Amino acid sequence: MVLPLHREFFSAVAVTSLVFIAVTTLSIASTFGAVLTPIPLLYYYSRLGRMQGIMVFLSSLVIVMLVLKITGSQLSIFHLILLGSLGPILSEVLRKNYSIEKTVTFSVSAMFMLGLCFLLYFSLSAGKAPWHIVEAYIAELVQTNVDTYARIGTSPEQLDLIRNNMVQISKVLTELVPSFFLVGTSFFVWLNILIGKVLFKNKGMWYPDFGNLSTWKIPDKVVWIVISAGVSILIPFSPIRILGVNIVIIMLFAYMMQGLSIINFFFDKKNLPWFLRAIGYFLIFVQQFLLIIVIGLGLIDVWVNFRKLDKAK
Repeated sequence: MVLPLHREFFSAVAVTSLVFIAVTTLSIASTFGAVLTPIPLLYYYSRLGRMQGIMVFLSSLVIVMLVLKITGSQLSIFHLILLGSLGPILSEVLRKNYSIEKTVTFSVSAMFMLGLCFLLYFSLSAGKAPWHIVEAYIAELVQTNVDTYARIGTSPEQLDLIRNNMVQISKVLTELVPSFFLVGTSFFVWLNILIGKVLFKNKGMWYPDFGNLSTWKIPDKVVWIVISAGVSILIPFSPIRILGVNIVIIMLFAYMMQGLSIINFFFDKKNLPWFLRAIGYFLIFVQQFLLIIVIGLGLIDVWVNFRKLDKAK
């Protein structure tokens, strides 16, 4: 039995393919394209159904593979598969109408399992242990960044300092891969949930109601995990120290999200227009000092309760 194609199928393939192609460029479009890669698939997978959504995904991949072959691009198709897969994954999870915490957790877990499958595939193909694949990737990434710094005119002294410590930098980054992957994927999922909500509402489609996210708060007792992990960093035993650093990074990200909720709460309270909010969030993410303040707000909120949530209840 041949499944009749929805009239939007071909436009879905065209839009998804264009987003994929944007990711393959070396311009600024690749950065924004990477963030937006799952959105067309999330929308069309939810709108057209599971089977045609999968067909849109596979058709777009075939088109992009042909474009990559014609242009001689070295970008791995696995990169696009991993980015795009969040669309179908998120669509399936959103249908369950979970809370925001469960939605993010299940989506990130699925992305982690997919990434692990790719890692095992590359490991078996190369005949190397998985951690050696990660170490080689990190070392190549560090070298690429050094070359980039050299091209943009970084001083020779700073370049020499980085080059002389490349081995140590690669080692540290490899140790922190678990937390970096978890934090990066969680933020990626969170952004796509927010963007998807705006798109679905504009199209009049159903979307889960996660409630007022500006009042989202981590249970106060969780702060002891941060404290315990911070103390474990001081223990002169490498496995415990590495585990502690990874946990601290993950928890600071969680409190950054709580800090952003606090910022959004006061944006709502002052009824700021969307463009001022956009400028505010942009400054937060481009200025490390402001980002540290936001993380601090999230941590201090355990004791200060900036939004007076308990009083409101």
